[in-house]
Amino acid sequence: MAIPTRAELDTMLRERLAADPDFRAAVLADPRAAISQLVGVEIPDIVTVTVHEESLTDVHVVLPAPARSEGEITEDDLELVAGGACWTNDCTSGP
Repeated sequence: MAIPTRAELDTMLRERLAADPDFRAAVLADPRAAISQLVGVEIPDIVTVTVHEESLTDVHVVLPAPARSEGEITEDDLELVAGGACWTNDCTSGP
């Protein structure tokens, strides 16, 4: 299975949480394992998975990664895109 986009992952998580109340506890206990199982792809160790649980009085906002110059790519980015995979919304393949 291909790595889902951020929007696809959000939809997958919402649907699974609505259908399976025990899934929330699994995500909170071990987010890497639970999300890997959900998407059917192992999340590389270089990717940090952090889960925040919102409430009516505690809202979390996710800022997108800063824009990079065209063609600029780090060693970590290269490791993430090896084999055509990417775990962010801002993967580049270089020039």
